[in-house]
Amino acid sequence: MQRLLRTSALILAVGGGALWFFGGMNTGSSQWTERDQNPFLTESTAASEPRFVIRPGIGFLAGTFALSGALALASRGFARSDRPRSDGPDPSDDSTTG
Repeated sequence: MQRLLRTSALILAVGGGALWFFGGMNTGSSQWTERDQNPFLTESTAASEPRFVIRPGIGFLAGTFALSGALALASRGFARSDRPRSDGPDPSDDSTTG
């Protein structure tokens, strides 16, 4: 469980950082829609149409890293198992040899 949470945190941090970086490194607020306006049309004939865009901002990046950090910290709550693996007899155990 510890490995799963840490791997998930790493994937989330790298994926969120990559989406922010390749999405234009927007340092403002996140933008998910945009109005497409033609500047050559007059005001009476101007039509604006909502368009879907992905421009993740600093808030998106901070939220991604915060969630990633929370997953990494949650992984510390799961202790590693100190039990030996039960793949076979322990070679250091002398009770099996006579």
